[in-house]
Amino acid sequence: MASHDAGAQSRTIRIEDPAADQRQLDDATARLVRDPNDLQAMREGADAAMRLGEYDVALGFLNRAEVVRPDDAFTRAMRGSVMVQLGQPRMALPMFAEAERMGARPADLAADRGLAHDLLGDQPSAQYYYAIANRIGPEPEVTRRHAFSLAVGGERQAAERMLQPLLQANDPAAWRIKAFMLAVSGRSGEAVAMLYAVLPRQLADNLAPYMRSIPRLSAGQQVAAAHLGIFPADNNVMAGNDRLVPSGRPFGAEGGSDDEPDDE
Repeated sequence: MASHDAGAQSRTIRIEDPAADQRQLDDATARLVRDPNDLQAMREGADAAMRLGEYDVALGFLNRAEVVRPDDAFTRAMRGSVMVQLGQPRMALPMFAEAERMGARPADLAADRGLAHDLLGDQPSAQYYYAIANRIGPEPEVTRRHAFSLAVGGERQAAERMLQPLLQANDPAAWRIKAFMLAVSGRSGEAVAMLYAVLPRQLADNLAPYMRSIPRLSAGQQVAAAHLGIFPADNNVMAGNDRLVPSGRPFGAEGGSDDEPDDE
């Protein structure tokens, strides 16, 4: 069974530093050239690729790691996190459960486990896991996820209160989430105005046309739009068993994927 130390590395929410992540990715790749069975290099390479949004690269490292050590909790948890970022929550949740059985600490899985539930439209479960994650170590990204989940679930005053400290700190990602919260509540005009106030114009131009459709989306689709930059095709909005499709670079991320995600 994997140690708790391995499981403790599974959280993927970190301060963004693409240059450092690229150095870590390059270093891991070089170490694997020297030793193809270096499990730690595989873990670190997957971790760096994940943060850079290079999900296919991350999966390549994870595939190699699972050959070297099939019961590695970190590897299984990271695969679950990649599936979440690709919008595949139904695939992710069993992986988190397996990682826990392998020795990962539940609290270290909570942030991405919460997002998986959010993408499935299960906001109460999502908020339960976000609360666990933030009790262990408060992080702005988890707070943003939690606040938006509350807004999607109709608890808008609670969402505003939770997000307010990040807004007061002038956190750009929090202002983006605030714009999506306005759109969820039907205040599309205000949402668009806020996008232009906090985003580069080209990105705001790309997102603005979608903001008026946000209130018509399912809860899971709203979460995918806000956190993953994934919007449904126009003819799929609220149309039964929708499958969201990516539209451009994921919102606020360094990279993206062409995989189709699941949703309710």
